[in-house]
Amino acid sequence: MKITALDVGFGAQVNELNLNSLSDQDKEQLRSALLKHGLLVIAGQTLMPQEQVRASEVFGTLETFPPTPSQIKGFPQIFRIASRASDGHTDVGRYWHSDGSFRAVPTPISLWHLEMQPSSGGDTLFTDLQTAYSTLPDDLKQVVTPLTTVHRNGITHPLVMQHPESGVKGLYLNIGLTSGILGMESEEAIALMKKLDEHFSRIGAVYRHQWKTGDFVIADNFHVAHRATPVSPLQRRILNRTTVQGDGAFWSVKNREVMHF
Repeated sequence: MKITALDVGFGAQVNELNLNSLSDQDKEQLRSALLKHGLLVIAGQTLMPQEQVRASEVFGTLETFPPTPSQIKGFPQIFRIASRASDGHTDVGRYWHSDGSFRAVPTPISLWHLEMQPSSGGDTLFTDLQTAYSTLPDDLKQVVTPLTTVHRNGITHPLVMQHPESGVKGLYLNIGLTSGILGMESEEAIALMKKLDEHFSRIGAVYRHQWKTGDFVIADNFHVAHRATPVSPLQRRILNRTTVQGDGAFWSVKNREVMHF
């Protein structure tokens, strides 16, 4: 396995690896690399649904989703995202967010496998939440550090979240689903979120992933946020996403085992 850091300051490309034949050492290397880099890009993987589930389970216990006609029968762990409604969920996440932030115990890890590649469009953008926090001006950092965001469903999270394993602080903000900030007037909260949204997109801070068939991408949702870009329904694009449940990440399991003994 060869792991090479991307040139944007976070994330890594993983080469010389077959996700269908992982050794225990491979699994440990991948977990360590995800904690270090926040984002892993693995190209050239041919994965049937059961193989995607198995590869995803390297990182923890998976969430499941209700069946719909556009999803893969028998695989509730796979959430299909597509350019056409007949193939999966459309118009998903075209704003900076971390998956599952609307949950009381948020989703720690997301994984995507590209099944069908469009000829154009549908790139996914990623930004480093930890660097976004550390590079804020000191006065703004003091403002955001004690704040708590409120999702539309009433769930609250600290705006500055400490990574549950590394302990590193990062911004944690779902631009599309956050309805307000505790203790702030609506206009003030909207202005602050707009400023942070722009900060996520600042020059040099964004990795744009241009999908190719067989790509398998893994994101630590406490380290990086992502954002979808449009793809025309005239183009056929299918992304199969799996997500690790809130208390099921590999680091949570490891810590429980340590505490048990």
